[in-house]
Amino acid sequence: MSEITIKVPEKIPILSIKRKIDELIKEEEMKWALFEKCKEELSLTDEDLDELEKIREESWKNVKKKYKL
Repeated sequence: MSEITIKVPEKIPILSIKRKIDELIKEEEMKWALFEKCKEELSLTDEDLDELEKIREESWKNVKKKYKL
């Protein structure tokens, strides 16, 4: 498991930051587990995933243009 060191300003309670980070990590774990399950259920290959990533990038590029992001 990887570790990240975070500098927290003195006046911010560390426990509240830790709680939020733990929640975020749990959420990300669930997203990746769902992704892996979907990938397995759909029998996606690395080539399929590469193609999906290209489509995602193109879609995001169009959204950025549309909303001037």
